[in-house]
Parts: sequence; C-alpha cells; structure tokens
Amino acid sequence: MPTRNKQAGSKWELDIVHKLKEMGYEAVSSRQESRSADARGIDVITDYPYLIQAKCMVNQPNFHTLLTETDAEVVFFRKTEKKGKRFYAQGEYAIIPLEEFYKLTEKK
Repeated sequence: MPTRNKQAGSKWELDIVHKLKEMGYEAVSSRQESRSADARGIDVITDYPYLIQAKCMVNQPNFHTLLTETDAEVVFFRKTEKKGKRFYAQGEYAIIPLEEFYKLTEKK
C-alpha cells in the first residue's frame, strides 16, 4: 500500500494533468508514460512549454536543486499543512527561474 506522501504526490500530479488538459494541452503523468522522464525529474509529460516537476509537501523543497539538478524548468508546488491526522492544501505555486519570469513578462 502506498504511503500517504506518495499518494499525495500522485494526486497532485494528476491534478496538474487534469488542469493542463482543461487548458487544451495534452498531458500524462511520467509514472505511467516514461520511466526515463521520471528519472530525469520530470513528473508531467505534456506539450506545455515547460518541463514540470511536481511537489506536494508540508515543508518547502529546495527549489534551486530541483531547477538545476534535474531537467525540470518549473516546479509546481502544493503547500500542505497537517491539522490533526489530515493534511490540507494551503496554497499552490509555480516556481521558475527569475530570468524565465522576465522573458514571460517582457513588454513587447
């Protein structure tokens, strides 16, 4: 039986996949599609313009390591908090390098 952490991570990946599909992108979890992509730190395989690493955690992950030591170009982070025996989402974020943010927001 999967651990709670693994289940939460898998659900977050699937939530991302469903949202991307709603937006018109093709998307699948790398767990079901490609062990190679999963090994490179890519959690969602999609035609979305960025390679996605998904993290669902109570504590903040090391974003620098995730963005420099894997092939991921963006980290989708779901911050959770434990209340009693349950975990609740507190916020969802997309973390990208600052230079990429500047490119996205450049005045044309």
